[in-house]
Amino acid sequence: MRPTLEGLVLRPVRTADLDAVAALQEASILALGMPTYSEAQARAWARLGVECRHDLLDQGSFWITELAGRALGVGGWSPDSQDPSLAWLRYLFVHPDTVGRGIGRRLVGLAEQAALTAGRRRLHVWSGLNAVGFYETLGYRRLRAGRWPVASGIEMDFVLLGRKPMPAEPLPEQ
Repeated sequence: MRPTLEGLVLRPVRTADLDAVAALQEASILALGMPTYSEAQARAWARLGVECRHDLLDQGSFWITELAGRALGVGGWSPDSQDPSLAWLRYLFVHPDTVGRGIGRRLVGLAEQAALTAGRRRLHVWSGLNAVGFYETLGYRRLRAGRWPVASGIEMDFVLLGRKPMPAEPLPEQ
């Protein structure tokens, strides 16, 4: 029997959360990404979160979900620097023990509402191959494939997905 998520807290990420966020990202990537990517690719991807965690708060609006002080999910959005109608869904990770419980859906819904409130009617996300189906169930569509270096000599395939246009009024919480 899975424990209930009653008492789940959803709040903005703070500086004090960054190590927990990096650990959450690492756990998520290593458990959920390794069936799709090689161990070297997954470990390199997970290291990016540790290396870049202090940049997170300067790049947009991000939220953490926690239960009894344990981080279970993180995600948010950043504005596109050139297109005032576009926002980027970023840094969405859910702890592998709680996948399929609605945490990712809540975080995406919150990011969509916040982006819409800021005047951004289109959202894009670069997704790991392991999460494409999740985004598609939320109404995102594949736009193109991409490959990025994540470490010296290690590249990974990703998919760019988009949702457009979002409704003019904020979306209900998902």
